[in-house]
Formats: sequence, C-alpha cells, structure tokens
Amino acid sequence: MIKIISLKSRSMGQISKFIFKSGEYELDNYVIFETSREKGFGKVVSVDLVRNHEVPVDAQKAVFRKSNEEDWKIIKEIEELEKESFELIKEEIKKKHIGIKVICVEYSFDKQKLYIFFSSEEKIDFKYLLNFLFKKLRIWIELKQIGLRESAQFFGGVGICGRNICCNSFLNSPRKININSVENQNLYVGGTKFCGICGRLMCCLDYEEKMYLKSIEKMPKIKDIVETPAGLGIVVGVNVISENVRVSLVNDPTAHAITFKVSELKQVKKEYVGKN
Repeated sequence: MIKIISLKSRSMGQISKFIFKSGEYELDNYVIFETSREKGFGKVVSVDLVRNHEVPVDAQKAVFRKSNEEDWKIIKEIEELEKESFELIKEEIKKKHIGIKVICVEYSFDKQKLYIFFSSEEKIDFKYLLNFLFKKLRIWIELKQIGLRESAQFFGGVGICGRNICCNSFLNSPRKININSVENQNLYVGGTKFCGICGRLMCCLDYEEKMYLKSIEKMPKIKDIVETPAGLGIVVGVNVISENVRVSLVNDPTAHAITFKVSELKQVKKEYVGKN
C-alpha cells in the first residue's frame, strides 16, 4: 500500500497529490513540502492508503515536514510580496489593454516561483507580459488559466439555497457535473434553475445522485405495464424519493391515474407501445 497526501494551496485552494513514505500527518495540518521542482506550503485535506495501480497519475514524490512559527513569519512576508506583485500585474494589464482577468497570484514557499491565476475569453499572446514581469521581478513565472468554477470557488458567493456556495465553503475542489445528473433525478432539463453563480450546473446535484440511481433500479419506467392491486396499468409517472408510482389502469383509461407504492406493483411488460 502507498500513502497519498492531498494538500490544498494557500491562496487559490488548488489540490495537489503527493506520495510520501514517512511521518504522520492529520487533516488540517499545515506542512512544508519539497519536490524536485519547488518548495511549497499547503494544508492537509486528505491522507489515503492506495494500491500501486490506484496511485493518481499526477501524484508527485515529495519530502514533508510540519510548519512552525518561523514558517508562518515567512508566509506573512510572502503575502506582502503577493499584494505588491498583484498590483503591478493588474496595472500593466490595464495599461497595455491585455484581455485577461487576474484572479490571484501565489509565490512558492522558497520565493523562487510565482504562479499567476487568470481567466480569459480570448486567445492571448503572453510574450510581452512574461518579459515585462521577469525584468521587474527576476523570478520564474507560470501562468495558469482557470475556468468559471474555479473563479467562483475563489471569490465565493451565495447560492439559491441562501448559503455560501459549496466549493468556497467546504468542497476541496469543484465537482464535474453533466446533464445526466439532472436527468437521473427527474429534474427539468433547461433554463438556469440548476446553475450556480459560475453559470455551470451546481455541484450539489452530485450529492443525491447515487441515491437516486440506486432507487431508480427498483422503479418501473414510464410506459411500463405493471400489475397493481386494481388490475393492469401503464406507468405514467414515478416519484423516486417517496417511491410512489402513478398508474393509468388499462380497464379504465379515462379515469385519473392512481398512485401506488412500488412494493405493491409487479412488472408485466417493459414498455407499452400501443395499437397501430
């Protein structure tokens, strides 16, 4: 078994995974890590034991130690540097009309690298900006473009539930939600009702999907023919949460549909096609 430690970056909150061999680290510990590429600072968000074939492809090898008071003094100095660099970058972008929006900047713990997180809706030539910043800061610079979900995670905001959005309050990283999550929960597909402030489908659609999928397995589908206590009928509606099924009786098709518990039904035929 191999230990994988996941660290959350200080400013942008991005998650990085590392392989480590020694030491005991708990959730919310702040640690200093060193790889072949950089020396960094992060917060422990998970520690997992995985098999060899389950090691994430992006996991890096690193050496760790817990942070101390001296490290926090260095972090304070870095935060001041970040404020100055952020203003410098923002002013130059405004002056040269470069079509990007800088979200935040983050120095590595050894101050040898500067990461610039930005969003942009157009293709940009960064040659001028990189040359300008290197001459001013004399440091290795990496530009990292982020999407709308990551921007929302950084800035935060209030969702339609009236609470702070999940990705900014407790999720380690935004969920990847597709339209199937809406369809699986019998929700209306269309409009912006299920979109968050980022304009993408809300992360919370993922929370109950597994429960819905498990319940759907024992529920009949629309147009299935089922045997009910009142006779044969055609399924016209299902409620996964309450496990209720609305059925239109075959021997009385003009009557209102009757609601039954799924446990009261027996499936006879997969789908009613109707007469030609």
